[in-house]
Amino acid sequence: MLLSFATLALLTLYIGLGVGGILLFRQGRGWRIVGILLIVQALLALAMQITLSTLPFGIGEPLIRIPFQDLLIQTLLVISAISLVTLAIIGSIRLAKRLHQPTQRRIATASLLVLAPLLASASMFGMVQASLPDRERERDPSKREIVLHPDFSWDIYAQGTMDNPTSITFGPEGELYIADIDGNLWIARDSDNDYVVDSITQWATDFDLLVGVVWYEDELYTASSGKIEALRDTDGDDVADERRLVVDELPSLVLRPHSNNSIVFGPDNRLYFGVGNTTNGEFETEELAATVLSVNPDGSDLRVFARGFGNTFDVAFNQDGELFGGDNSPMGEEGEELPDEFNHIVEGQHYGYPYFYGDQPGNGGTRSPLTSFPAHSAPTGLTFYSGDQYPLEYQDNAFVTLWNRGEIERIEVAQTPGGSYLSRTTTFGSGFLYPIDAITGPDGNMYIADFGTSAIYRITHNESPVGGG
Repeated sequence: MLLSFATLALLTLYIGLGVGGILLFRQGRGWRIVGILLIVQALLALAMQITLSTLPFGIGEPLIRIPFQDLLIQTLLVISAISLVTLAIIGSIRLAKRLHQPTQRRIATASLLVLAPLLASASMFGMVQASLPDRERERDPSKREIVLHPDFSWDIYAQGTMDNPTSITFGPEGELYIADIDGNLWIARDSDNDYVVDSITQWATDFDLLVGVVWYEDELYTASSGKIEALRDTDGDDVADERRLVVDELPSLVLRPHSNNSIVFGPDNRLYFGVGNTTNGEFETEELAATVLSVNPDGSDLRVFARGFGNTFDVAFNQDGELFGGDNSPMGEEGEELPDEFNHIVEGQHYGYPYFYGDQPGNGGTRSPLTSFPAHSAPTGLTFYSGDQYPLEYQDNAFVTLWNRGEIERIEVAQTPGGSYLSRTTTFGSGFLYPIDAITGPDGNMYIADFGTSAIYRITHNESPVGGG
């Protein structure tokens, strides 16, 4: 309510400025320049607000969820406000015209020109602040109020340098490779083994929407907008000098920000990854969209592994070699809240999109999720814990990062005698800003990449064996 009212109030201000500018322009003589400046200010401010309000993040995300009834009531209030602002500007103009001394007129004109952009800027800042939930206001990773299971602790493993991490993976020598939203790949090293990164240097760059990285043999595979590449550092200088195209022309950013997503190698040595849908809940016409795909490391034999996903951002294999992944459902109709999902992904199966979400009907010919998350949770990162530092009951549990909730969910997955899977979900951690990726490190602990704080967190068990935590 506060955000939508602030948005409409700003529109009132801009329209009032524009009307006042037109009225001043019609006065002729020296008032024309003042009128033109006010009109330009109004148009620029209006363009900025429209841009902010339509982006798929920031204030644009909560704005599209405002109920129609609230908008209708606020629109009526704004019509009244527009009238009052217009009358106030007309009154100001008439007051200025009554000023007989040129100095007084110049002061009044200058005050109007200066006050308008200052008021608009302050209002925009207030609107952006109003759009941020409390958990999003602290950007310093060390000051976050992160809450974990009482048996676990967190530390900052790496921070700064990268421009908001999107995906992380450990290399063959224990170094951490970090992809960021600006299209860079960084290599982070903990030289003195104190579990705090000492140096972060650029390993590769010039990617567009880099969201996936994984090592396979002697190459680092990357997933960026529409393609997958494999990179190598042949001379050992910590800079990639060979870059091989594996797959290209994948559906990307037809529906922003959906693209081909994070990547993982399976026990069959094939590469697996999700590709987001290209429509918001409508029939999919792109053959490779709304799927999980599989391809050989050399780029041959690209095939659809499963269909019916809104936007599966990350996939992972458990210790039995079974594939799992989260899924982001599309924005529903007015008042409709569609759940996000965690799926056991079986070859050849269909998972409901765009027909069903959450629990599927028995005769629908589609597969239900193992568990559902609240609408707009946005599951992103996924890892199955495979280390030796956590208690035995955590072994092969799935850990899912929920971007929009700032949480890490622990999903205990068990197979029944009949071969199907059951799951139990609990919140493992909360208080992150935008957790986007989770992996098990070579030291047996879990690492969380947090978008927004530009930090990598290390999660340790309080009673882990010496040297691991």
